Amino acid sequence: MKKSILALALVLFFGCVASSQTIPHDSLYFGQTPPGSTPRVFAPGIICLDNRFEGTGALSPDGRMFCFTITNGNFSSQKLFFSEYVRNKWTKPDTICFSKTFNNLEPFFSYDGKKLYFSSDRDKKTKDNRRDFYYVNKLRNGWSEPVKLDTSINSAYTEFSFRQSKNGTVYFCSNRPGGNGMVDIYFAKPYHGKYGNVSNIGSVINVKGGYSGDPCIAPDESYIIFPSVRTAGVNNSDLFISFNENGTWTEPVNMGNLINTKANEYGPFLSPDCKYLFFIRHDGINGDIYWVDADVIKKLRKHD
Repeated sequence: MKKSILALALVLFFGCVASSQTIPHDSLYFGQTPPGSTPRVFAPGIICLDNRFEGTGALSPDGRMFCFTITNGNFSSQKLFFSEYVRNKWTKPDTICFSKTFNNLEPFFSYDGKKLYFSSDRDKKTKDNRRDFYYVNKLRNGWSEPVKLDTSINSAYTEFSFRQSKNGTVYFCSNRPGGNGMVDIYFAKPYHGKYGNVSNIGSVINVKGGYSGDPCIAPDESYIIFPSVRTAGVNNSDLFISFNENGTWTEPVNMGNLINTKANEYGPFLSPDCKYLFFIRHDGINGDIYWVDADVIKKLRKHD
């Protein structure tokens, strides 16, 4: 009996050690060669497939899981897919278990990797409320049931693109009343384990009558990258960046012709080590995840 217990303990111990091991360098990012200053499609043939529309994704802090959005051309069907590095290889991307019935999109991992946040339409109590924020806890085998976030963040209107800084401040988008544009960026600081009052990030970023969405906040809140339509008559969104200078956001800067094209660029997110910037490029026909060396951010800071 004692030998059986010891054997079981050893299996569990070495299984935990194996699952917590650092992913080999040549397997990071699905074994892709990192990009330079020119954006490239991320993991073509693995994540980004022909005749499929990939949306915003997220890498777990340990680099062993990639979760991303699959959507159709008119955004009426959106599911979360994931791939995990298990037994020295990446699994084939497939629908995550809690995303098979409802529309779920825009994943974000907590910094400890224990929670996955996302937007969902699983609660349709009001006509205008098409998306709210939920999270699931990472279990040993799978995920918990989705839990809805505080009502201070979830309103009777649409919320999307949940992001969080390392100090716990949440940044997100909403079309709730009282904003400057059609969609604005908001933030909420943590207070005793819950989120406090929601505040508009301000008119420097949220342009009157325009659109500012999908906030990608630096872990230390030193900068924010977001897609925006800031000029009347312009139909496509570009990525902009604003820097935090002593608590004040600088005038947003267009991220330039290498990042922005005639297509729509949106859905920015960072690699866990902040070395790479990911974003979506959608030209009305194709939609893919692109990635680029985050040195582009440093260069924009020097010239802002």
